[in-house]
Amino acid sequence: MKKKLAIITASILSIIAAPSFASVGDTATYKFDLPATSSFGSGYPTVAELKITETAIGVVTFELTPNWASPGFSHDDSTVNRLDFVYQGPALTGANFSQPAIHGADIDKFTYHSDTTMDSSYKSDDQHIVIDWFAHNKSNRFDDTPYTNSIWTISGTGVDITDFTGTQATTTSGKPEPIFGIISVDPYSLTDLHPTPSNWVSAVPEPETYAMLLIGLGLIGFTLRHQRSL
Repeated sequence: MKKKLAIITASILSIIAAPSFASVGDTATYKFDLPATSSFGSGYPTVAELKITETAIGVVTFELTPNWASPGFSHDDSTVNRLDFVYQGPALTGANFSQPAIHGADIDKFTYHSDTTMDSSYKSDDQHIVIDWFAHNKSNRFDDTPYTNSIWTISGTGVDITDFTGTQATTTSGKPEPIFGIISVDPYSLTDLHPTPSNWVSAVPEPETYAMLLIGLGLIGFTLRHQRSL
């Protein structure tokens, strides 16, 4: 029986990684590597990374890169099936979605949802978007032969990177929250004590975020020293 892995993104850290205002070149990266059950806190193999980039005014590019070397992808027929993620920008249509000429795995279907009900008992605080790749029995399915990634763009007047990094989803089922989105991989399984089929993810702060953090800590230290000298 095939097992499906739902991976959920923690948007507490995504807020740290997201730019305070959008400009061309801004990026945010989500790393799928932490389990969604309270009994497992860390040590989960990286399943995939999602990089979001403001590539032009009104154009946001997404690149999903699975970690095919993860032991959970030990099956020859493992495929990436779906990504459901939060959104808070203007209403979209199919015309707002495209894939560049060089885009890795083909996407079967793009769906914009104005409701807040997501997969795995989560609700977005605004809207959400679903990306579906081809089924496991199709020749163009998203697996490690030959695909290393899948790239797509979402564009439109008023669309920018903060529409994807400034919102979140919550749940009443006891799973980690708030989250950014859910990814499904079929099949994905780990032996030993790792949980299957769910895990969640953390955002990877960009280099400029670390710089701002260091500057902030420096200012705090300077203020404390100044107060002590008075």
